[in-house]
Order: sequence, then structure tokens, then C-alpha cells
Amino acid sequence: MTTGKVNGPRGIKRIVYKEIVDGDRLKFEAMSNHDASAGGGARDLRFSPFDQFRLAFERMLPINNNGILEGRFNWMEGERHVSKEAYFHPPTNSRPNEGRIANIDKFLPGNMLPDIRDGIAILLIIQRDDDSVWISFTTDNSLRNDTWHLAVSQTILGCLGARRRNNVSAAGYVDFEMGRNYCNGQ
Repeated sequence: MTTGKVNGPRGIKRIVYKEIVDGDRLKFEAMSNHDASAGGGARDLRFSPFDQFRLAFERMLPINNNGILEGRFNWMEGERHVSKEAYFHPPTNSRPNEGRIANIDKFLPGNMLPDIRDGIAILLIIQRDDDSVWISFTTDNSLRNDTWHLAVSQTILGCLGARRRNNVSAAGYVDFEMGRNYCNGQ
């Protein structure tokens, strides 16, 4: 994790991002159980290490009586504003280092996933200055070629290019309010 105040895009407090891989796409389509060799094919997006991601998610979603971070995710579908329940669960005994957003097929807009031909898909969970949390998707090609705030595009592209095990997708956050960045690579 790095610290130090970074000027970000106006109106944005923090962004959590995660590379969306083929297995995640199946989860959005509620098809993950067709890919699982055992069990029902959990439809969770996992964030590891939990202690790092908890720092960002605790600022985005309040904690409920069950120890789950709970709030609302918002997005636009054309001209229509959509708002759905949002849950970030703490680790389980079987996965003690992973927090997760559960039931992504029900609570995230999988229909907005970029086409696989457009580049590496990246989920953006964006907290605005009014504390609302918005969901968006982008691609590595868009971050390279379209108009993005440099603190966003360089941070995410740097994380995508970082070294990590082959079976680990890129994930991290940039917290403009607290002056923190985290990437799960080296």
C-alpha cells in the first residue's frame, strides 16, 4: 500500500477496481455452477487480502449488526437510474483472507460488461463526494486511449501490469480522500 495525498477527479472520494476474468463473467450470467467442478459455483466477487480492501469498503458502506458492510450500489441503464442492495461480506472460515460481494448476478449490472473483444474488463466501484456508490465498467483499452483522469488510468493500468500469480486477477483501490492506494500485485 502506498500513502500520500493524490489529487483525483473532481467529486470522487475513492475507487475500488477489479479485473473481470472469464470465470467472473459466468458469475454475472448466473452460469458459474456450469464451470465449477464441485459445489454450486459461488457467484461472489472476491477481494484479497481482506485487511487491505476492508479499508476502502468500510468507507463506502456502513456495517450492519451481522458484521456485513451494507449499502446501495447505483448505476445508469440508459436514462434510468438503478439502485440495488450492496453487501461486502467478511471472510469465511474456508476463505479467511477474502472479503466478497455476494450474488453479483442479482446485485451488479452484468448486462453492462464490456465485450471481451474491447479489452480487459474492469469493474469500478466509485464513491462520490455525496457518499453514493456507483458501479461502472471500463477496459484497459479505454484507460489507455480515452479521456481519463491520470490518477485513475495510471493507477489501474499500473496494477494490471503488476506481477502476480497467474490465477490471481488484478484488484486494488485508490482512495483520494485518505491518500491511499493499494494493488494486489508487486
